[in-house]
Order: sequence, then structure tokens, then C-alpha cells
Amino acid sequence: MYKAVVDRLSSFHLISPARDFKPGAVFQLFGRPKPSAMEVACAVDPFACVSHLSAMEFHGLTDRFSKILYLTTPPDKEWREQAQDRMARDLGQHIAVHRAARLPMLRYLDFERVEGVRVELMRRSSRGAFKAIKSPAIRVAMVGRVFLDMVREPDNCGGMQHVVAAYREYGSQYLSLILEEIDRHGKPIEKVRAGYLLEAVCRIQHPRIDGWKAFAQRGGSRMLDPQGEYAPTFSETWKLSINVPSLLTDGRAGEDSSWEDLAGEGT
Repeated sequence: MYKAVVDRLSSFHLISPARDFKPGAVFQLFGRPKPSAMEVACAVDPFACVSHLSAMEFHGLTDRFSKILYLTTPPDKEWREQAQDRMARDLGQHIAVHRAARLPMLRYLDFERVEGVRVELMRRSSRGAFKAIKSPAIRVAMVGRVFLDMVREPDNCGGMQHVVAAYREYGSQYLSLILEEIDRHGKPIEKVRAGYLLEAVCRIQHPRIDGWKAFAQRGGSRMLDPQGEYAPTFSETWKLSINVPSLLTDGRAGEDSSWEDLAGEGT
């Protein structure tokens, strides 16, 4: 019966297969405005949310127009569990009939492109806070979470230099949201990176930032840019290698930074 309905709707061109997905999995409705890549992705994956550089773009935290759509969704096991809960909630007492009729179940669909846009999908247990938008119909990471993701995965946020620029321009404006999110959900090294950016780069003083200094500890792997190479310029306060070139040339590396003789330390 389901197949017959699909075939009939297709024959009248009321629905048409979405070209980015396997046949019979996703359909577009006749007469609806052409959706954005974000809308399609959030419709196909009900547990995904727009994140990282794409969320920065949505919230106006960047002037870049990324050619990649960044999404975050749960890992396989968590995704399946949430799908079962979602179907049980939506179908209620009819779920047994739905299964018996072998109607389509809510399943994860893998996709690398949507509406001509390349998708960078990250499977994360902790997606953080997000909000649902009605128009366009998407889910997007909250501002505080975006700032946490900037120091957690800067490469997915335009690179560490772009993260520094975003903190410098918007750190004061969204300070309360940044402090709350990173204080509650940030790992120690992420509190150190964010604390350095807020205090040394943005010149912001706050008791919560002072509290994060307790997480600073000496270590050759502790760098402002986790993907960059170790640099000899070092913040004594935050015990962090300041390996972002622009911070060394514009005088914003921090008042307590100093050049160290790495060879003398045997590193």
C-alpha cells in the first residue's frame, strides 16, 4: 500500500526523489519553495544541528560564506536510541501496527552533499545546546556553544586565526553566554584557551575567567591552536604556547608572554 501511494504521487509529480539521497529515501514536495541545504539536512536527520562555522555564519559571528555545511549529530548507538524514542512518541499506540505493516522506520541516512553543498558531519555524544528555528526550519547551535566549539575544534570554525578574530570582535557582546557554556561544559584545556583569549586578547576581566586559571598547567602539548605547531612564545599565566602568528605581531599575545629557549629546555 505504501509503495502504491508513493508511485501514484510520483506519477502526478506531486513528489519527486531528492537527488542527494538513495532512491525512495527522501522526496521533495511539489509547489514548495526550494529549500536551503540547512533545511534539507535538518529535515532528513531530525537529531542533527547546524554547528561550527555554519552556526557562526547563522549567528553573524563571521563574514565568511562557507562552501561547506557543518553539522553535528549523535553517534550511531545514540542516534538509534533517539530514533526509537522519537517513533514511540510520535506513533504512540500505533507503533506496533506501523512495524507490522513494514512501513518505513526512522533510519540514519548518510549523505556527503545536499543541494550542491558539501557536508561535514561530526558524530558527537555532546552536541550542546541548540535552538529550533521555524523559518528557515533548522536547528542551530546556541551562541555560547559556538564559542566553545571555536576553542574545541577551531579547524571546523575557519581556523584558529579566524577564532581569535571572532573572540576579539564579539567576546564582550556575548560574554555572559560564553562564560556560562564554557564554565559548565568546557574541558580544562578549553577553559584555558578561552580564558586566554578573553583576558589577554579581549582584555576582559571577570571572576569566572580568573577561576579558569586553576586549570592551567605546564605541558609541551598545551597550545592555543591545538592543530598548530608548538611556538616558543608562552603565556606564563595560562601555561599555553601562543602559536598563532598574528598574536605575536600585533602585540596582543599577552603581557605575561615571553620568548623561551626551547633548545635549553630539551624540547
